Amino acid sequence: MKQIKYICLIICLMSVSVFAAAPVGTATGQFLTIGVGGRAVAMGESITAATMGSESVFWNPAGLCEGSENDLFAAYNQWPAGIHVGALSATYNSPTFGAFALHAKYVNFGDIEITTIDEPNGTGNMLLMSNYAIGLTYSRYLTDKVSMGATANFVHEKYGENGYNTIAYNVGLLYRSNFRNMKIGMSILNFAPEVQFSGSFIDFSYYDSYTTGDSLSFDTWSLPMTFRFGAVMDLYSEGPNLLIASFDMVHPNDNREQYNIGTEYAYDQKLFVRLGYRLTADAGGVSGGIGFKFEKIRFDYSLTSLGQLGLTNRLSLGLSM
Repeated sequence: MKQIKYICLIICLMSVSVFAAAPVGTATGQFLTIGVGGRAVAMGESITAATMGSESVFWNPAGLCEGSENDLFAAYNQWPAGIHVGALSATYNSPTFGAFALHAKYVNFGDIEITTIDEPNGTGNMLLMSNYAIGLTYSRYLTDKVSMGATANFVHEKYGENGYNTIAYNVGLLYRSNFRNMKIGMSILNFAPEVQFSGSFIDFSYYDSYTTGDSLSFDTWSLPMTFRFGAVMDLYSEGPNLLIASFDMVHPNDNREQYNIGTEYAYDQKLFVRLGYRLTADAGGVSGGIGFKFEKIRFDYSLTSLGQLGLTNRLSLGLSM
């Protein structure tokens, strides 16, 4: 138990040092913050303590060892402006050594034509953009009630000729209680040094830059480091019926604190109905979805409001082996 207390203390101290003096709106790598998974998003992203299996690598790596089976997970997000976000994860769960997962997250921006001051209607050339993160996660039980997980991600972001590569880390804890199957989880995501885009640019808002043609170097930016704390518990359990409720507090380094709530009703662990709400979302906040499980195959769907940007669909498919 002493080891667990020390680990919790280290994570709390890390969260204070990372987020105490964070400026608003000054983080790059925003694709890392887009939630993936029909179940997680339908529950309002209140998933830090409720996540399990391959999906957990994107929320709390401590949930990776929650199941005893090997697991595959694939997710697809329909995003505004013709953008698509995808995620893949594969887990190998060893009863002796713990769980390992190899995973990736990527963005497809579609075709965007380059425009310039001289050719505002387009040059005929397309802007090449690539955002992706490829990672490895390890998770294991420290006791019969506590698990821990850690992730190392190779993060790549590039627009045209300007980009960066870096390594980002995630770490998480998950505690299981006997009271109504309550679980408490916490995680820190995208912990990394500041990054700087390669190349240079002409600043047209700076007189000396655009009149002389002198190019400027890019500033350094933080990744969207995020501290998550959440809980989930059974509200009702009778026969094949199970109703759970979850709550998350999310503290990003580039925005105000967020509070998410969600519920999930399960019938015989085969049919699922979910609702969620992000209380302090800048736009929208309401989400809902359904899920089905056939033998070892899981399908989850969510529909989420993005305010003025309309509704977005997110799908995910899981396979246990």
